[in-house]
Amino acid sequence: MERALALARRGLYGAHPNPMVGAVVVKGGRTVGEGFHRRFGGPHAEVEALRRAGRSARGATLYVTLEPCSTWGKTPPCTDAILRAGVGEVIFGANDPNPAHRGRALRLLRAAGVKARGGLLGEKCRALNEAFEKHQRTGLPFVTLKAAQSVDGRIADADGRARWISSRESRIEAHRLRAQADAVLAGVNTVLQDDPRLDVRHVRAWRQPLAVILDSSLRTPPDAKVVRAGRALLATTRRAARRKPAVRAELLILPQDPSGRVSLPALLRELGRRGVGHVLVEGGGTVIGSFLREGLADRLVVFLAPMVIGGERSKASACWPDAWNRGREELGLGLELLRVGRRGPDLVLEYRPRR
Repeated sequence: MERALALARRGLYGAHPNPMVGAVVVKGGRTVGEGFHRRFGGPHAEVEALRRAGRSARGATLYVTLEPCSTWGKTPPCTDAILRAGVGEVIFGANDPNPAHRGRALRLLRAAGVKARGGLLGEKCRALNEAFEKHQRTGLPFVTLKAAQSVDGRIADADGRARWISSRESRIEAHRLRAQADAVLAGVNTVLQDDPRLDVRHVRAWRQPLAVILDSSLRTPPDAKVVRAGRALLATTRRAARRKPAVRAELLILPQDPSGRVSLPALLRELGRRGVGHVLVEGGGTVIGSFLREGLADRLVVFLAPMVIGGERSKASACWPDAWNRGREELGLGLELLRVGRRGPDLVLEYRPRR
């Protein structure tokens, strides 16, 4: 199963919004076939491993990180392929997170006379697909917040200068984060200030993520790079959409919150409905602060650069109205540190918000 986990991780940039899955066929103590889910819409791990095993799969044991699929999707059910191959035993790690499908493969295989059991390295296998599990369970995308900041928590000076706070190594790592997401989200102020592409570079990815611009007043310029690339989805309010926008991009018209901005819960529900399982939020500070304040973030990745920006009006990596702080007994929002890494001179800190 450890080998199947290692294979599954090879699908990091291509499998989503499907899960990363690895499979190993073993017969007589020897591996006769291996596979992993390489890209969305492509063959599943079990099918690939069984194809490589050929006739040796008959009577063999199949190790797979996730309960095999048992219903039609973009590909036929993997349980059908397992039964056709004559596999003698199936051992999987994590249960299917979809309540409608969980345990179905187990019942089908056992009914056909195949030994089957789950739970081997279950925690490791479940941790592999946090985004997929949340989307299947709730219909909502997994939300990762990303901030590149100075030691004093600043993402830009008072004039908006931010290039470059993080090192080249950190910027490449940020592209790896983009390659793992189905959508990259930024606020309109970030678009106006930085004119980002919000695409994946420096990493081989099977496709580019959807670019979501949070733009409650429809201020995105028609010549913005992200608009010209043809991947932009502008999340806006009904009031703003009444005006004829000059920008040629798809508009996603959503309810507004009490402050007149796009409702973030409504945005996440709509993205989840469209099949977006993982959203990377790149800011700026007001957008990141809003996701944190509303309890909508699942993970926070901070690239901490060895510099101090200082200044009286420099921009914080997360901000919200002071009145919200005054209305709370606790000081700040608690975070649980998950991992610490290093990219060039920068630290990379990964947190989970405390609920």
